[in-house]
Amino acid sequence: MKIEYARNLPHLQYVGATFFVTFCLKGSLPAAVVQQLIAERDRAIKVLKEKNTEGFSEEVYKEQKRYFARIERTLDSGQYGHDWLKEPAVAEIVSKRLRDADGTGYELLAYCIMPNHVHLVVDSAIQLDTLQPEEEVSSANYRQLYQTLKVIKGGSAFEANKLLWRTGPFWQPESYDHYVRDPDELKRIINYTLQNPVKAGLVNDWQDWPYTYLSERV
Repeated sequence: MKIEYARNLPHLQYVGATFFVTFCLKGSLPAAVVQQLIAERDRAIKVLKEKNTEGFSEEVYKEQKRYFARIERTLDSGQYGHDWLKEPAVAEIVSKRLRDADGTGYELLAYCIMPNHVHLVVDSAIQLDTLQPEEEVSSANYRQLYQTLKVIKGGSAFEANKLLWRTGPFWQPESYDHYVRDPDELKRIINYTLQNPVKAGLVNDWQDWPYTYLSERV
């Protein structure tokens, strides 16, 4: 079973799946930049459709990953928007909100809070553990990931704005989520999440970055 919803991007949120999520500060990804990246992705997918090659769905999947990689590079460059998340008190607000949802909305596997964006790896299957074998998944017994993120982003935005003596949007409305297909991909994604501060030149060892988390259950 899967749920699809959209703002500016399509999302597929499979019930009980593991997800890699990225969300960022308002202004970190200007609309013009996002539209350019989307256009590049769509042109590549159009070419794949025209070729009608075998393994089309797998090639589209790879192109979608390349699109996310371009989003990540733009965020890591820090050339747009603010870097409020580098403030320890602000990062702690976000960290607490991520941990508060652990065990209810999802199982928290890993996260990294960068100066202008957050990487989050979660397993939503924990919500299915309390269901009876014959019980169907519904909005009454299962919270979709986007609903959990709305609570996290809304609560942290309120607290962070108060701390920073500011008003207005704190987070970019859009989040970028990707469902993890197998254990090998999960390992790669967790490694990417932890190594992001190293790749961005902020530290030499990921364990030196104070805003990373890796669950002992991984």
